[in-house]
Amino acid sequence: MRRALLALTLASVGFIPPPAIAQTVVVRVLDAETSAPIVGALVSLVDVSGAATITRLTDEQGRALFLGPAPATYRTRSEMIGMATATSDAFEVGPETAAAHVVRLEPRAILLEGLEVSAETRECRVRPAEGLVAARLWDEARKALTAAAVTEEQAFYRYETLRYERDLDGDGRTILTEDRSRRTGYMTAPFESLPAEDLVENGFVQEQGSDLLYYAPDANVLLSDAFLDTHCFRVLETQDVEGVVGLAFEPSRDRGETSDIAGTLWLDRETAQLRWLDFSYRHLGPDYASANAGGYVEFSRLPAGRWIVPEWWIRMPMLRVEVGANDRRRAAVTGYRQAGGQVVDVREGGRSLGSGVLTGGIEGVAVDSSGAAVSGVAVGIVGSNQSVFTDVEGRFAISGLGDGVYQLRVTFSDLAQFGYVSPTSTRDVPPGASVWVEIHKPSVAQALGQICDGEARRPGTAILVGSVLDEATGRSAAGARVRVRWSSFQARGDRQQTLRLLEDRTGLETITDQGGSYRFCEVPIGEQLALSVVAEGTELAVETLTIGGGEVGRVRILRHSVR
Repeated sequence: MRRALLALTLASVGFIPPPAIAQTVVVRVLDAETSAPIVGALVSLVDVSGAATITRLTDEQGRALFLGPAPATYRTRSEMIGMATATSDAFEVGPETAAAHVVRLEPRAILLEGLEVSAETRECRVRPAEGLVAARLWDEARKALTAAAVTEEQAFYRYETLRYERDLDGDGRTILTEDRSRRTGYMTAPFESLPAEDLVENGFVQEQGSDLLYYAPDANVLLSDAFLDTHCFRVLETQDVEGVVGLAFEPSRDRGETSDIAGTLWLDRETAQLRWLDFSYRHLGPDYASANAGGYVEFSRLPAGRWIVPEWWIRMPMLRVEVGANDRRRAAVTGYRQAGGQVVDVREGGRSLGSGVLTGGIEGVAVDSSGAAVSGVAVGIVGSNQSVFTDVEGRFAISGLGDGVYQLRVTFSDLAQFGYVSPTSTRDVPPGASVWVEIHKPSVAQALGQICDGEARRPGTAILVGSVLDEATGRSAAGARVRVRWSSFQARGDRQQTLRLLEDRTGLETITDQGGSYRFCEVPIGEQLALSVVAEGTELAVETLTIGGGEVGRVRILRHSVR
């Protein structure tokens, strides 16, 4: 069976100082109305053919520095989201040239706010700049994508990332298992993709031995000629999120069995800033075909003007193959593996540039049957081995969760020692939000009743539960044989004969589970019970007890030496 693998990797790099070259070009970009420096503007040195040879992002002073451009004739092209593009006059760069230019950008009214999607704009066109409305969207999206690509090439940030792999159910919503890890290091970008030419030729899902590698498009892929020439674009509205408009794309021709992607770049109507990309896989084959197979890439502009990808994920179908009559093979998608990550923090030098994403969480409080706070309750996510514990006020918080449906696992240590397992609860965590949960700890009587749920007890009987501990280590003893015995006396003979009491020894036996717990759901009330651990036919750690008529049951812990 093939495994589905996420083809996103972290790229660690070292700092390489720029060569000492004499010719230098400095461009300062200002707002034409206020003369304030524009942070994060794109400035390119354009050659005589109109191609951008080098692109930089302006710093906090609005400056873009070009060190060592090849001697040639250039123009500068300056761009900013929501502003008109400015192109300078031609100038020469020769050996030991030091040139300085000041550019003033005129604010441009955002045309997306009043944009209406008509039937004409729904036509899918190769190269989005060929359609008037699509061209507006693409021009603004291109600026953000280019800025993200330049950020990856130039800036060496220290990222703190939260990476995860989740197994989801067949609907792709409920999280069954999750493994999370945090990583910190200097990286050009939190993830990288293959070159666009490779993806277009060989597919966005590629075989590697017995595995399938799923790739997500990064900014360079979306900007490439290879991608633009093989995908068509159209304008798309959405009813789910207000204030955004989409530039949808799909493969422009059927490429047979080569896997591909279709998706939408979503832009803010008011600011024209790129918000996110969602995409789905096409041509996966009949076995893997699924509407839920796809991914998500979010884009965010940092205060310093550079663009990063603060959150991303890929959802891959998991396949089960069954062989039926006549060796007929039948495959079905039974769930999904979702792998991705979030940028928790970005640092440049010792300065934090801000958190990349607002992560969600689950918060709450644990109380007992009287309403008092309960401390030390372990709360975790099903499928993860990480837990938090309630504090002295009974409060807890699980942070760093992406949006999704989570199953909450609660463990009361004093109740768990005799086999009580708290039922899981499901919570839907919206993006960047925390949900509140109130956990109610049952009384011992309620816990006992739940342990033996589904097993009808006869009148006059009670519940006896507990655990077996190794006396030497204090650890739970799994697989230990536990016996409970009691004596039942009956009167025999007639009125003329002497009354004799006959003792009838009866009892029950069980084996402790993996947690060292045992349970007897029907032991007599009012009888003296002998509880023991049986080893090689010998009763050890014998304890006696009697359960009264007003009790539901009793909890008893046995300790003996395990050899």
